[in-house]
Amino acid sequence: MERLKGKVALISGAAKGMGAVEARMFAKEGASLVLGDVLEDEGAKLALEISAGGASCVFTPLDVRKTSQWESAVTKATSAYGRLDVLVNNAGVTSRMNLLDTTEEDWDRVLDINAKGSFLGIKAV
Repeated sequence: MERLKGKVALISGAAKGMGAVEARMFAKEGASLVLGDVLEDEGAKLALEISAGGASCVFTPLDVRKTSQWESAVTKATSAYGRLDVLVNNAGVTSRMNLLDTTEEDWDRVLDINAKGSFLGIKAV
């Protein structure tokens, strides 16, 4: 149907799970894609798969907790496609421990990725 033809999308947490599903769906709808993730091998492999299917897709390393990596991801989009239209702020984690076993470090990691990462992504684009 190509409802996203001519649009450029940046998807965080795109290497697997919901991010990979979203990337494939956006590609089917005609979007040009920048995939970002800390899982570099998986993300690069997915970008190659999507490109082989005929969509325009690039990968960039993206740790959503780092402003500099968000800036690099936006630069990658604008360098490759001239602009950025859509942000899918998908990256996220959960702690599978019960509350009493969760350490402060575990909790901080969840908040850094899920809350701070989303904030930095919105701010960067």
